[in-house]
Amino acid sequence: MSTKDLTDRALAAIEAARALANSTGEPCIGTGHLIFGLTTDHLSIGNRIFNDINVYPEMFRDHLKKLPKESGEPDSNGFHPLVALTIERGRIARRKLSGGTETSTDHLLVALLSLREGNAYECLREFSVEPEEISLEILEAMGFDMTDRPEW
Repeated sequence: MSTKDLTDRALAAIEAARALANSTGEPCIGTGHLIFGLTTDHLSIGNRIFNDINVYPEMFRDHLKKLPKESGEPDSNGFHPLVALTIERGRIARRKLSGGTETSTDHLLVALLSLREGNAYECLREFSVEPEEISLEILEAMGFDMTDRPEW
């Protein structure tokens, strides 16, 4: 899977996720690592929304230590299958919502929030965060509503 169409900030978020995965000895970037990386983008809408509800990247990082590793074989980029799915869904979101040629951290976060499995979802449940609500807030800040979100 190519990452050439990701913004520089989205690529930096993936590198933050990769660094976290490496620091814990995990063989691939899982959804928990990805949500950590995406929320470290201080210029993203998602970062602002999570900060507004007092959920910070460090909370994802720390809670991941309590969760079992996500099972599944990594792809050639070292992505767990759910992360690869998130990137594809992020591209779909970009095409449907804003067009353009680059997929942003917010597109990826909307896509990740659509998953109802994986460590990112488990972290959100632990923090009593409803993914649909965060997704809606991101979409509204981008000038859309939930009906504009792609059907996955």
